[in-house]
Amino acid sequence: MIKFFTRISLLILTAFAVTSCGYRVGDIKPAQLEGVESIAIPLVKNDTLQPRTAQIVTGALISQMEQDGTYSIAQSETADAVLNGRVKSIERRQLRSARDNQLRSRELELRIEFEYELVEKATGDILSRGTFFSSTNVFVSANYQTAERQALPEAARQLAIDLTTRLTEGY
Repeated sequence: MIKFFTRISLLILTAFAVTSCGYRVGDIKPAQLEGVESIAIPLVKNDTLQPRTAQIVTGALISQMEQDGTYSIAQSETADAVLNGRVKSIERRQLRSARDNQLRSRELELRIEFEYELVEKATGDILSRGTFFSSTNVFVSANYQTAERQALPEAARQLAIDLTTRLTEGY
């Protein structure tokens, strides 16, 4: 019985020691985003000729922000800040060619260039701004367009992860 109380008291002491060291459990936002609790994500602009890119990137951003949970997603009227974005370019680069024909691609890199601004709704101040490059590799099958269409959501998902990390953790 004495061992049980000794273990319990050691556990309580350890918990107290850890909490008094300055460690914090939960979301720790960057200093400039301390007052932001909700973010609105309108449809991003698309400067490319690739169809449905704006919808794919916006959906990936909303999904990743919801999954992270640091900020709630709100309508523009009720949000603390608005995340405006623009897909500047989508580039394709050959990584691997066919053995018998170097002009025929076997593996491609699909790269997205994305600019964003996080604007505080009340004051109009820009809280965060930057440019991201996200990429994914895709093996090209007989149908080039299908392979590229399947790679775009993966590149958008990686872009959303990187941007969410920047906004929630500051790097």
